[in-house]
Amino acid sequence: MRLLLAIILTLSFFITQPVFAEDFLLNQIGGLPTQGKKMNQWWYEPQQVVLKGTGSRGANIDITLDGKFNVTKASVDNGAWSFDLGNLSIADHSIIVASGDQSYPFVLTIGSAAPAAGAANKSILPITGGILPLVGIISVAGVLIFLGLKKNEA
Repeated sequence: MRLLLAIILTLSFFITQPVFAEDFLLNQIGGLPTQGKKMNQWWYEPQQVVLKGTGSRGANIDITLDGKFNVTKASVDNGAWSFDLGNLSIADHSIIVASGDQSYPFVLTIGSAAPAAGAANKSILPITGGILPLVGIISVAGVLIFLGLKKNEA
């Protein structure tokens, strides 16, 4: 009976679907689509910059530009939001876009083109791998250890 329960619990890790809150994304920096990428640094040549994204409907979107804190609201209809950073000086600007417990910090370089494609890819944050296979292996190992201990007690 315990073995059957252990197998069912192990399989449940692989069968259940994770539940996520609505995505909080920065979709566009000025006329530059981010395509869902989260890079440590973005380059943009025009000095007038509007950030656009999506978040939870009606949520506060916190935007910090060079240490100055601002707030905008996501639409209650579809979660879309935008914030006009204004006319930025030609320089590196520290930006943090956040909502709830999600935060995305990056540097926005105004007035210069992005480096070559190979150099730009180095700044992409690593993509997390699947954890389910690891959880499954650990679960099976735990079941085998549990059964081994029970066998030694008998």
